[in-house]
Amino acid sequence: MAKIEKKKMWTAIFIIPPLIFLITLGPSILLPLMVLIITLLGMREFYALALPSSGRVERVVGILLGLMLSVFFSYGNAEIVYPFLVLVLLALSVLFMITSQNLLTAVSNVSITFFGIFYIGFLLSHVILIRNQTDGKEWLLFLMITVWAGDIIALFSGALFGRHKLYPKISPNKTYEGLLGAISGSVLIGLLFASLFLPDFNKGLCILVTIGMGILGQLGDFTESMLKRSAQVKDSGSLIPGHGGVLDRVDSFLFSAPFLYYLLPHVLKVTP
Repeated sequence: MAKIEKKKMWTAIFIIPPLIFLITLGPSILLPLMVLIITLLGMREFYALALPSSGRVERVVGILLGLMLSVFFSYGNAEIVYPFLVLVLLALSVLFMITSQNLLTAVSNVSITFFGIFYIGFLLSHVILIRNQTDGKEWLLFLMITVWAGDIIALFSGALFGRHKLYPKISPNKTYEGLLGAISGSVLIGLLFASLFLPDFNKGLCILVTIGMGILGQLGDFTESMLKRSAQVKDSGSLIPGHGGVLDRVDSFLFSAPFLYYLLPHVLKVTP
């Protein structure tokens, strides 16, 4: 098994149990606090990758707006969020008008900053929204365990059976066999968890949902890999020495969390 794959595997093994323990037994304020901290660190890494030449002020403003969006979206309503989005775009436009030394890059810098606010601040806040639903603790654990199972089994299946490259331009080590392992792992562990803790969750529907989560988890990984390739770096950061940054650890949740959240009321009949 490749060295990087071993690192990811051991990181998951050591991180999963404490997080499950904290979410299950910790105070209700703990999860939102953790999400905000991860959002802050993740956006810091994102801007270091995507806007390496931007100034400190631009990055700080982007991070603050991302944190504010996360709070408003998680605990507010559309009447607050929609005008706030207009304010975000206005603030970024004015900011880069004032601070840009080269106006040829001003529009692209505004776009990248806006993308970072949504990519991390908006997408990751769906974790809090899932927790706020009926049986939210169980659904959040379902999300975490299903996605992590897909990641871990993808590493094993790719290392043991991987022969056919999936998309080497973005991620040279990923294979079709690893993707199949990710989907299979998500389905098997998702079904097991649902049978124990979500008994009303229809098994056929569970299979469809976990297939979607397994695929989107891998797409989240690919998206973050694309960012790293464009920045020509190996890891998004160095928060965990030898194991990469925050984005390397949460990329699989950025698309799978919204996917599950928007299914809960419409398909799974879960209400806030």
